[in-house]
Amino acid sequence: MKIVIIGNNISGTFTAQNIRNLNEEVEIEIFTKEKYPYYTRVNLPELISEQVKIDDLITFKENWYSSKNIKLNLNTHIIKITPKLKTLEIEGKNYPISYDKLVLALGSTPNIPPIKNALRFKNEKKGVFTLRSIYDALEIKEYISEKKAKKAIIIGGGLLGLELANQIKNTGLKTTVVEFFPRLLPRQLDTECGEMLKKEIEGKGIKVVLDAATEEIFGNGSVTGIRLKGGKEIKTDIVLIQAGIKPTIDIAKEANIKTNRGIIVNEYLETSEKDIYAVGDCIEYNEQIWGIIPASMEQSKIVAASVLGSKKVRYQGTTPKNTLKIMGLDLTSVGNIDPSKETSGGWEILKKADKKGSCYKKLVLKDNKLKGAILFGDNDALSYVYNKMEKDVDKDELRELLELYIFICNNCGMEYDEAVMEILFKDLPKDFKCPSCNGPKEDFRKKK
Repeated sequence: MKIVIIGNNISGTFTAQNIRNLNEEVEIEIFTKEKYPYYTRVNLPELISEQVKIDDLITFKENWYSSKNIKLNLNTHIIKITPKLKTLEIEGKNYPISYDKLVLALGSTPNIPPIKNALRFKNEKKGVFTLRSIYDALEIKEYISEKKAKKAIIIGGGLLGLELANQIKNTGLKTTVVEFFPRLLPRQLDTECGEMLKKEIEGKGIKVVLDAATEEIFGNGSVTGIRLKGGKEIKTDIVLIQAGIKPTIDIAKEANIKTNRGIIVNEYLETSEKDIYAVGDCIEYNEQIWGIIPASMEQSKIVAASVLGSKKVRYQGTTPKNTLKIMGLDLTSVGNIDPSKETSGGWEILKKADKKGSCYKKLVLKDNKLKGAILFGDNDALSYVYNKMEKDVDKDELRELLELYIFICNNCGMEYDEAVMEILFKDLPKDFKCPSCNGPKEDFRKKK
């Protein structure tokens, strides 16, 4: 049996690896437009600041593929899929490639918001860029050097946008992040933690503009600035857009494979066409696009089994899970971190916000089960959170984990519970008075 995979990204590469782990005999062939074997995109910004070299990014060298008996075709563009004939057409080749099973790991492309002149400046390479590949990083680096750029604007305050801002600043440019939403990392953080992160980032010399819609990019020949809704202008020499992703679906759509925003798959990652599967950023399952590394990893295991005829495990979606460093700051965001959006009740939050220590811990419970968590500046509770997600938890154990205490007024017995109060007891002002009896702060003791 010959299995062909289109795409050498994380989902394509790990699908190939998982297939090989399950079966040593099947033929596996990967086709990719990329010039390089599989590399991590997470560290692409560091290529711009010269903290890493291209070879440092490549996770699996070419000898890895040969050792796994996986044939890798670089610089190869698949231009047509014919499901009825089970063939693929390659740009520049007169003969088709046949397959028995086909896996579409087409990935995604950067989303470019409807900003006036954005596409024109980008297509003409006049100062607007997106970062998705090694080629993009090299182009950005070259432009900064050639134009002797002094100022940069990053449109998008997500994970990649912030890391890109950090590395652009490291090249010596005055850097500004412009975010459409009213907080940074809107998918990973709540408002309070977002404010803490903003303070930390600005403390590193990066300006942050929130709740800002970019309406126009302007310049005479090349980019010189952006205009926000409301008329405010910010001058710049280069604009980097990191505003999410769009699933790559064109080749699937042309082959009459069912698509919507992404390639539609069932719980076994099967598409609407027999013997064609899809995985990773390009898929849509239950009307949802995932676009996160944990989803690609999980899906690659399921699709590998499905391709080989096993249907023991069904895909049921992936709990959003991010553990990383942003500009040297530890951050973990898992599951539902903002239950205020839910209509049903039963939600409970335990939170510790140590703003002076730049540490934020928030655990979200429902019906005594751990449903979500934010850990910022301190990942000591990480293993507990991962092990207990979607399981029953002991609230006293959680208090101890977060170091949240109850302080009791010796005069009247009034309790100050740090788990539900906005300010930790130690951060209360010295002249704090007991709300019940007006007694002084020093008359409180920690409850054992």
